[in-house]
Amino acid sequence: MKNVRRRLHVLEQLPQFQPPPSPLEQIEDRALRRISDDELEVMINMTRDLVAGVRQTISERESAAVAALNATRETEARQMGFRSFAQAKRSAG
Repeated sequence: MKNVRRRLHVLEQLPQFQPPPSPLEQIEDRALRRISDDELEVMINMTRDLVAGVRQTISERESAAVAALNATRETEARQMGFRSFAQAKRSAG
């Protein structure tokens, strides 16, 4: 019986058995794929600093990376049929 449970658990983890991503998740995924590697690296470092509690002020470079992500989110939301990213967030609940 343990073997059946383990196999069932493994099958449940396969992508084809996962629920499809929500429109908001799709927008986020597409936006993150479109920003540059440098901007993504800057935001990863910002997140690490924030989690570690060492974040105090945001540099110009960090601000530009966040602005680029927000602009890309807006573009992706419009391409998916929303008027804005804010509308996509509201519709997600």
